[in-house]
Amino acid sequence: MRKCVALLPLSRQLLQKKLKSEVNPANLVLRKYSTSAESSTNREKLNESVRIVPMNPQDSSAVDDIFLKDLVKDMKNPSALDECDEDMSDLGPYHRPSFNFAAYANKSETIQELVKLGVELWKLEAQQGAMEAILSKKFEEMKPYIQFLHDCGVPVDRISTFITKNPLIFKEDMDDLRTRIRYLRAHNFDKNDIARIVTEAPRWLSWRTDEIDNKLAYFQREFQLSGSEVRALVHRRPQLITFALKDIRDNTFAIKEEMGFDDDQAKEILLNKPKIWEKARLALIASFIYVHEVMEIPHEIIAKQPSVIATRVERLKQRHLFLVALKRAQYDAKKPLYVPLDSLAMGTDFEFCTKRAKSSIELYDMFLKTL
Repeated sequence: MRKCVALLPLSRQLLQKKLKSEVNPANLVLRKYSTSAESSTNREKLNESVRIVPMNPQDSSAVDDIFLKDLVKDMKNPSALDECDEDMSDLGPYHRPSFNFAAYANKSETIQELVKLGVELWKLEAQQGAMEAILSKKFEEMKPYIQFLHDCGVPVDRISTFITKNPLIFKEDMDDLRTRIRYLRAHNFDKNDIARIVTEAPRWLSWRTDEIDNKLAYFQREFQLSGSEVRALVHRRPQLITFALKDIRDNTFAIKEEMGFDDDQAKEILLNKPKIWEKARLALIASFIYVHEVMEIPHEIIAKQPSVIATRVERLKQRHLFLVALKRAQYDAKKPLYVPLDSLAMGTDFEFCTKRAKSSIELYDMFLKTL
């Protein structure tokens, strides 16, 4: 029978070293010997069974299993009970990439310090890029940003709120942040204005100065605002400037073209209730239709008390119908039993019932069950 030779791949360097020191590849012959009593016929068959395996010294793709045994002897695997001098305290279970800050809370000093500061990390997990911005920096690297915010006028107890709303501040360059503050100073915003802007609109500092300038120029041009009126608008509602310009344009179109307010009325609405430009366009239109067509309130009254078109239709309907039932649905200031239109939008149900409807909250609750 023929003897099979086991050929296994090994490291090229180890194999070449072994071959050079222990074997001449040109003479590597595998022989099968027979007894001295073999006949010439058997000897001829034996010669046929002899295989000469030439090997190129540069070819290290295979080796006889006898060399494999020698090489294995040189490699001593440690025993499971061997003493170990290495520090293994840092080893722990493998954590897969996580979208939850809790997975890093035990080892991340940054996470621990932000929690002490009062940052609501759970609110950041849904924000794109927030985890990267937080985990990519050490807390020591965050301290200059926190000091910068405090220098801009953000109160100490509002720093955590700022970081919760805009964790991407830590990805901004400090020189860019200083430039954005200098832009406000150059446009005559005083320190109180800047403190309010940065505190109430944390995302403001993440916008480039040219983007902010384009938005301010849009409001000034579209509504014919003076410089002082622009500053008054920003001071009243700094969050509005951080909204996408496309959404702002859409609501301007809705107010002027779809609702029919003229330029002066639109300007009055903007300065009195700029938050309207942050609402969904279709919701604004639906509220306006109810107030103007169902309640029959003219444009000039709505322009002076615009909170009603920033309120849900359902709330307007409930309060208006309650006043109708009490025969107190009178929104003309020149007539008796006047009820301000804004009262349909502002205040709690209790305040509405006692101050405007001159009724009780219990009666109002009973009325709502009939709708």
